[in-house]
Amino acid sequence: MKTYLKDFEKMAQKEIAYIPLGTLEWHGNHLPIETDYLVAVKLCEELAKRVPGYILPPIYLGSATKKKIKGRWLIGMDKYLKKKLPGNLYYLEPKFFSELLVRLGKNLVNQGFKKIFLVTGHGGTGQGKALRLAKRKLKNFTVLNPYEILEEKGVEIKHADENETSLLWACHPEEQKKSRKMKIPMSDDCFRYYGYDLRGKASLALGKKILNEMIKNCLKLIKS
Repeated sequence: MKTYLKDFEKMAQKEIAYIPLGTLEWHGNHLPIETDYLVAVKLCEELAKRVPGYILPPIYLGSATKKKIKGRWLIGMDKYLKKKLPGNLYYLEPKFFSELLVRLGKNLVNQGFKKIFLVTGHGGTGQGKALRLAKRKLKNFTVLNPYEILEEKGVEIKHADENETSLLWACHPEEQKKSRKMKIPMSDDCFRYYGYDLRGKASLALGKKILNEMIKNCLKLIKS
């Protein structure tokens, strides 16, 4: 994304900014490690079509809870599979991550933005805590956590499951063909954890349904 000064000034006059958030982390072999921020960027693009605002470059950071198992601190999905997984790159402690967001938010406020939407493509307890902390510290923030909203409605999206797989495909349809072509054995950590090949239950139609619901729910918060 390229933004020239004249365009930025016009966007600042709208007083709305979107910050797409999503860390780089393991999603098995059937999804890219960038899945979270790819979803967040797509959400921001769709929201900005309906409520125009400046979309910041994605922040490839996030937070997650950790647990000490056999003397080792394991974070994110590591603690569930009880092993160090490849691809988990950018996790920060909730308090530190929230402070980073607040400082960025204050810079945006100084530039004239009054409403700043934190749009996360990364879910989980640690991420939710970090975003709530940031919101408490800066009143200009509105947290758009589509996973928490869906969970309140009885729809749970588990890490790298068929729902998240479908969602990524809906955001980037070219990834469906790429993913389905991959020869991934059932010994894959993700498939073994869930007990089946997640691609079998995933579909572009399901992903579009989830994405549209996320957009609808986020718009309600934006306009409230």
